Amino acid sequence: MLKNIITRDQAFDPLTFDPTQAQSAAMVARWGEFSKMLDQPADLRGFMGRGGKLLLAHGVHDVLVSSRATADYYNRLVRNFGQPQVDSFVRYYEVPGFGHAVSSQFNATWDSLTALEQWAERGVPPAAQVTKDTVGVPGRTRPLCDHPKWARYKGAGDVNAAASFDCVN
Repeated sequence: MLKNIITRDQAFDPLTFDPTQAQSAAMVARWGEFSKMLDQPADLRGFMGRGGKLLLAHGVHDVLVSSRATADYYNRLVRNFGQPQVDSFVRYYEVPGFGHAVSSQFNATWDSLTALEQWAERGVPPAAQVTKDTVGVPGRTRPLCDHPKWARYKGAGDVNAAASFDCVN
């Protein structure tokens, strides 16, 4: 991204980039343009008004896209609509151990389609969602906690079972 989009210089060494220093006015301007292209609008009134439901899940160990970006988007939705209204059409889950799309530590699988179908078509919001690992420790489960809650081990029980965790603030 730094070589091809921001600096447009194939000789640029990305390891020399310091985001706290304005390396050039053109670079700062291009960085701003690129950020605007990536930014997703948090005005989902039309989507919500048509009964849309949104499930967001992001791996906390994602090295390509920070889960903080998704949390920021969710928080912008809350600022725009208020928590009660957001709760009526959005759920956001952060998945510890999960990376970008797949992971060797925790490959999260979850029947999000059924959860979405139940919510959108039958009015049953997702509750007590659980994800299952298929790679790191196959069969290991974790609760998917509604953001900003997170899964905390109860201190007893099987560390590989979702039932041994509580969703806490």
